Amino acid sequence: MDAPRVIGYVRVSTSKQDIGPEVQIDALTAEATRRGWNLELRREDAASGKSLKGRPILAAALADLKAGRADVLAVSKLDRLSRSVADFSRWLEDSEAQRWGIACLDLGVDTTTITGRAMAQVTVTFAEMERRRISERTKEAMAKMPKSSRDRMRDGGRQRVLPPEAAARVRELRAEGMTLAGIAEALTVEGVPTATGGKWWPSTVRQILTRD
Repeated sequence: MDAPRVIGYVRVSTSKQDIGPEVQIDALTAEATRRGWNLELRREDAASGKSLKGRPILAAALADLKAGRADVLAVSKLDRLSRSVADFSRWLEDSEAQRWGIACLDLGVDTTTITGRAMAQVTVTFAEMERRRISERTKEAMAKMPKSSRDRMRDGGRQRVLPPEAAARVRELRAEGMTLAGIAEALTVEGVPTATGGKWWPSTVRQILTRD
């Protein structure tokens, strides 16, 4: 059987407390030796791990995985991919749908093994708990809104102007490290309407954030 073709993704940011590339490379190389991986390291200098924006090396790696030119995406720590466990659960869903594996060494997640898949399910479970906590916090925030604001948001969802409380919620979720897509999904699930009453989209979230 051919050795798995593994892309070892190394992300280096400008944070002084960030783990250096040597630590990441050593961890990935040691795991590749232990597991018999055919490892290709790809390094990217990117300040943020919140989204794919500004991370062309990772985007290219995902394209290779989707096209079947590689089998596994490996990182030494979860935060090399994302700061959010909820976002990471979507990475797991994508990898399963596109038939490639994902290995996150610090979490013990490796979807190419039985134990690793079990750990992935645990990760997804905790991600769902995170989404529920977000929903609860949103409900609490809405309960504190002025009645006029709540009425505008519940009036068939057709208000023309987005209440400032909803915009503040968008910024709060962004500060927690969620991607634009993750924020849009969370607000849609929680039933927070947009200014026109439609579904939340990443582009809508971006427009709100760029007003700051």
